[in-house]
Amino acid sequence: MRTRIAATALTLTLAGAAVVVAIPGRAHGATTVPVVAGTGWKLNAPAITHIDTAPWTIAFHDTASRTKLTPYLKKTAAELSSYLGVKFIVSTKIVPVTRGKCVTGHVISYRYMSKPDPLNPNRSFTGSCGNSAHAADGAYVYINSDYWLKTRNFSEPVRMNVIWHETGHAIGLNHPLTCPTNSAGLRPLMCADTYKDLRDRRYSPYEATAFRHLVTNRLALAAQPLIANRTYKPLESS
Repeated sequence: MRTRIAATALTLTLAGAAVVVAIPGRAHGATTVPVVAGTGWKLNAPAITHIDTAPWTIAFHDTASRTKLTPYLKKTAAELSSYLGVKFIVSTKIVPVTRGKCVTGHVISYRYMSKPDPLNPNRSFTGSCGNSAHAADGAYVYINSDYWLKTRNFSEPVRMNVIWHETGHAIGLNHPLTCPTNSAGLRPLMCADTYKDLRDRRYSPYEATAFRHLVTNRLALAAQPLIANRTYKPLESS
């Protein structure tokens, strides 16, 4: 689903290997140019172009989700905090989620359940939402509990990669337009087919570049006008 945005002029242009979104600013018709895509990475622009400085809370749909996913998400939160310079705190809060309804207030709520998408029973997925300033603002994440069944033969690194991948969506990362391999033999984790990629840190240098732009775009967008009469709908990705 795409988020509808009113009263904002948006222009997509290609600048070298990067995509920028040109948005008129408040003063003298100035144009801000956040970079939203490049080799091996892409943001969920225009709905999400940056991350602000407010801390994030990781919550859970229910106690079963909290028990199963907390050990993983403590590691995910530590990586995100390191890359983004913003606090990600794994809480004990229960925040029930409904597919198609935004979670906001810098909260990501996780639900651990079997076949969360009945039409695609092997799928895990995320619905991310941006606020009126195009900053990431919250998300729901559904993690498919079938990945832990012995009959599925999912390794622990694969399960971790799924959780890290979906969390990337939660803060504004999309699937990249290209999926190259770097000198270390790593492909972007946000590519949909890299779950079997083994590594000590889940996010690759491609995601590190995307995180850097989530931060630097905040400065470029300081003069951006707010969006009027916005209808909030999650951008859903798997």
